[in-house]
Amino acid sequence: MRACRFFPPPVTPYNICAMFRLSPLRLRVFRTCKLRYKYQYVDKVPARLRPQDTAGTCVHNVLCEFFARVPAEERTKERLQAMFDERWSKLSPRYLRMPGVDELGRRARQQLEAFGERQDLKAHPFLIEAYFEARLAPDVLLFGRMDRVDEEPDGSLHVIDYKTGAQPEEVDAAQIRLYAIMVQEELERPVARASFWYLDDGFEWSTEISQADHRRAREEALALARQMEQPGDYPPTIAEHCGHCPYLHACEYRDEIAQRRQAEGW
Repeated sequence: MRACRFFPPPVTPYNICAMFRLSPLRLRVFRTCKLRYKYQYVDKVPARLRPQDTAGTCVHNVLCEFFARVPAEERTKERLQAMFDERWSKLSPRYLRMPGVDELGRRARQQLEAFGERQDLKAHPFLIEAYFEARLAPDVLLFGRMDRVDEEPDGSLHVIDYKTGAQPEEVDAAQIRLYAIMVQEELERPVARASFWYLDDGFEWSTEISQADHRRAREEALALARQMEQPGDYPPTIAEHCGHCPYLHACEYRDEIAQRRQAEGW
């Protein structure tokens, strides 16, 4: 039985040197809105998380514990839901009293109920919540934590990322390809497939990953890292993502964003 692994990054020689640390989230933020990147990583403005962020974390943690700690013969959808109920009940009373949180709890429970009906609950994931690192350059370290890694029948690996929302119209595969780089380089085993499992609507998005894909993803990530290292302007990108940005409270464009949201209906 593999334990659900929650542990800090290991201390290695290149952890303690002058190293630019890069994560898939950091890259995604930079590509989405450079002004948010400035607030989050340069100015280190405190974030204001949404109630649904806590609900999503709860779902992820329950899935981790379920596959890592419950013996396969005891795994049922009822056990999965009972674990969610127990964890949800232990959230802070202040959070549970917030407007809309009851509905978030119902939706999260429904996601896990549907997961239990669709997925193989007796599966034996190769790794759960494992931390990985890969050096893109002598001074650039890519790091991240994977939700799940499965082993395919041919011995290759399959990286899986749980998403508590619904599948968007256009899937951004950059994040999952970066996960694949880290897994392949640290384990020295090929990652042939990567998937997003959308828990809200049950869709699974998968892509095969070739060695050319790995090389291209590395090159793109390193090029963006070099841009991040250089001080410069941080222009905003005003779009629907602003509506759920955890830095909206500090954004100098929040009045313009509010007008755009009202005019465009997002």
